[in-house]
Amino acid sequence: MATLRYRATAKVLCDECQSQKDQKRRFDTKCTNCKWLRYENVNNLLTFRDFLNRQFPNWVFFNVFKYIKGKDGERLASYQKGKNEPTSKEV
Repeated sequence: MATLRYRATAKVLCDECQSQKDQKRRFDTKCTNCKWLRYENVNNLLTFRDFLNRQFPNWVFFNVFKYIKGKDGERLASYQKGKNEPTSKEV
């Protein structure tokens, strides 16, 4: 049986936007210094969340897409840090 495979994109804030967020102020959502990360092979959402917490503590949200080789696929879910983080390893 094949394992489920997802594609994920995550937004990581730059230091300036993170300081704005820490002060409970609005930050620029289209900031060019913030990073978008794209991962092609995500099998477990819980370990992916833990990976983001460990490697990129400034992540804000990530979107999960259906994996279709060579295509973008449809968006299945969106998760925010501290609000609606994934509770199971699959969507």
